[in-house]
Amino acid sequence: MLKLKEIEKYTNGKIICGNKETIINNYCLTQKIREMKNYFFIPIIFRKVNRENYIIDHIKNGCIGFMIDKNSKNKAEIEKVAQELNPNICIVEVESVNEAIYKIGIKCRENNIEKPIIAVTGSVGKTTLCSLISQVLKTEINLLHDFKNENNNTKSHISLSYLFLDNYDMAVTEVGISDFGKMSDLSKLVQPSIAVINSIGTSHINKLKTKENILKEKLHITDYIKDKKILFLNYDDEYLSKVNQSEDYEIRYYSINDAKNINRIDGKISFDTKIYGIDTNFKLNLYEEYNIRNVVLAIKIAEIYNIKYENIVKAINEFKSVDGRFKILKNIDKNIILIDDIYSSCFESVKMGLESANKIKSKRKIAVLGTIGAAPTLEETSKIHEEIGTYFNKLNFDYIYLIGDFTKHIYRGALNVLEEKYIKRFKTIELLIEDLEKNIEEGDLIYFKESGFQNFGKIIDELKNKFEID
Repeated sequence: MLKLKEIEKYTNGKIICGNKETIINNYCLTQKIREMKNYFFIPIIFRKVNRENYIIDHIKNGCIGFMIDKNSKNKAEIEKVAQELNPNICIVEVESVNEAIYKIGIKCRENNIEKPIIAVTGSVGKTTLCSLISQVLKTEINLLHDFKNENNNTKSHISLSYLFLDNYDMAVTEVGISDFGKMSDLSKLVQPSIAVINSIGTSHINKLKTKENILKEKLHITDYIKDKKILFLNYDDEYLSKVNQSEDYEIRYYSINDAKNINRIDGKISFDTKIYGIDTNFKLNLYEEYNIRNVVLAIKIAEIYNIKYENIVKAINEFKSVDGRFKILKNIDKNIILIDDIYSSCFESVKMGLESANKIKSKRKIAVLGTIGAAPTLEETSKIHEEIGTYFNKLNFDYIYLIGDFTKHIYRGALNVLEEKYIKRFKTIELLIEDLEKNIEEGDLIYFKESGFQNFGKIIDELKNKFEID
């Protein structure tokens, strides 16, 4: 844990108020009030929200201090009110709050530089892959990894997690970027021993423009690679399979072809692959086929760190989907299935999700879709949405529920597949819920997918309560 004077030192900031020997046990980046004690609020600007506006709320909640940009136009008033509420409040002025937390993260990584870190990046499926690798490694290693993905994968959120590196022997970190020049900064922060790129898709293509650019930017994860200097690449990806070997690190591939005897049992996946050269059968608690590849990679990494055979098998067989990533929810009595796949969406992830849902046995299938991640232009974004609509001609869905501006293009594409009465588009979530609740029958499967900003969690919660689903 850091003292206030260390925060001042690492950020090149200035303590305005508070005891410099105060030890900070917890930190908070979000505007949401949480049940925490002895915590320090770091009001980053994130997704265009300036969390400085929530400083006073956090002080009223009991936080013991906060950072603030020294050039903030509201600084004087915030500091005045803060000290009136708590004369002992800890205040550190910094040049930039976002850069300050990054500087602290860098310093905490340097203080724990001997500890190996695995960094996972890619366009689709990073969180599930990170969680699977972590579940295997943590059977024998004191591992830092947020299974709920509350830390996200940005520079500020990763930096926050590294404030706790002292308490662990190793970390698995999800690394995401949305624009040019970001990955090298993240590589400097993470300094991975092993890096993974699992896919090159259209996520964030609105800023990066092409898949070639996305690949080029993702490869900067190796800029500060150290120790083992291994880069794992998904050989089944057409872009990653063509990456040239480097003198600075070793490239190793993994592929679904490392598995054999692939079958489905009640929609779930069964297959064989090798662990330490021993043929081993797995029956996953997962439905998406790409998880075969994830298991192959998790095994390869576990072998590097000499995880025991039996621990690898047990961890993989017990692994379950992460919230928002194709998580299956059921009412067994009525045989109703909800699939929560709402964390984020891009063209590839929507297609993969629909394909996986399509392979699960059910009386009827209903897709509930929101807006998909943006393409570089409005024209291309419209085209992607329409392609998703026409993609239903390869699937066996009975109804499509839509909400969001661009879903009018999904509607147009789906008209080539289903009659108009089976494609429903809504202006509000409340209207969608009302219609969906009336339509759901025993034996139905309902698949949910959106970009993470349309509050589909409310729809799922309503249905869970009404139909007693968990």
